[in-house]
Amino acid sequence: MIHRNFKPLYADDNYAQFFGHKSGDGVLDLDNLLYLIAPHQRNSAIQTYDAIMSGHNKPGINTYRNIDNEGNEFIVLTVDHVVDWQGEPAMQTTVVDLSNHVETLKKLQASERRYRELVDGSIQGILVHRNFKPLFCNQAYAQTLGFNDERELIAIDSIMPLFDPTFHESAHNDNHLLLSGQKSSIKKEAKCYRIDGTTVWLGLLSRPVTWNGERVIQVTTMDITKQHQLREQLEHRANYDGLTELVNRRTMSELLERQFRNHQVHSLPLCCVLIDIDDFKSINDQHGHHIGDEVLKLFAATCRNNIRQSDIIGRWGGEEFVLLLPDTNLEQAEHIAQRLGKDIAKLKITTNSSQCGFTISMGVAALTGLSDSVTQLLMRADQALYQAKHNGKNQAMVAKK
Repeated sequence: MIHRNFKPLYADDNYAQFFGHKSGDGVLDLDNLLYLIAPHQRNSAIQTYDAIMSGHNKPGINTYRNIDNEGNEFIVLTVDHVVDWQGEPAMQTTVVDLSNHVETLKKLQASERRYRELVDGSIQGILVHRNFKPLFCNQAYAQTLGFNDERELIAIDSIMPLFDPTFHESAHNDNHLLLSGQKSSIKKEAKCYRIDGTTVWLGLLSRPVTWNGERVIQVTTMDITKQHQLREQLEHRANYDGLTELVNRRTMSELLERQFRNHQVHSLPLCCVLIDIDDFKSINDQHGHHIGDEVLKLFAATCRNNIRQSDIIGRWGGEEFVLLLPDTNLEQAEHIAQRLGKDIAKLKITTNSSQCGFTISMGVAALTGLSDSVTQLLMRADQALYQAKHNGKNQAMVAKK
């Protein structure tokens, strides 16, 4: 769904059916999408929208209680990002229904009888452990982590090797908070590894319970790998250019500002290179836009393979790109640009009748001092790029200080 100030601009049929409408047209007839959000969460939705559209916050992931056209509430996960709609920015929201997952967790907490049913045959995994030594688990938990049955998992000394090391410190802290009574329950998401080495993401609900007269931890889990992958895919689409797989202009602008502030504060060198593919329109006109797309993709792949791990390249628009070079002085940046230009000039793309080569022109600029700005840095790089074009293309020019 796409909206501006909660006035619907576009909704697909899947989104409409969440709320009891037959098609997207039913949603477009609404005056305000806030009617679809539970009243106590509308202010939060407005604040989130304003913060993202003003640039104060990055687009992200939220959960809301929504209301369908029969007044029923359900819980959704929303993934927001800003798009261009008819020449003006608007909010695009992707919705995932979490109601079944949330309802299952509620039932698990509410009823001991339901707990036993879930233990015997639930798709949810259930584990009881004492300081990460497993005491009990059901078949679903064992199978989620790749064990043939519960006995295999119970036999291990600790479940911690099954969790990514980045989770270990947090797990120990949570274990202490639960056993000491400082927390009654804790929800987390964790990256885990099956015994065959493959990755699985688990949603965890941990709480203290009494087990044979001893206070231990019960963990209810759900495999959220697909949900996590979907989230990563949606975030990737929001931040990367679909054709070249380089970061898009919005993300590149944020990275420029972040690197700019960091290098100013610590007085570190910073350079950027503005890159333009020479005669790109002629390539499209002569060989077709599909060859032009191949040129863009080959250029992007070559850049990724030739720049340092710390460098960042993004698509600035059309056939124009920005290469950001942290901790790099002007002489080093010029050398990197010259080398990249030579590598690009060697490339060829096979067309129906011949081979198509291409070159690039570049403008190199450096951060000059505390009074500098990202806009000034890019402006100097653009002026140097113009000079490179004027001097015959296929070259890198360094901006004057």
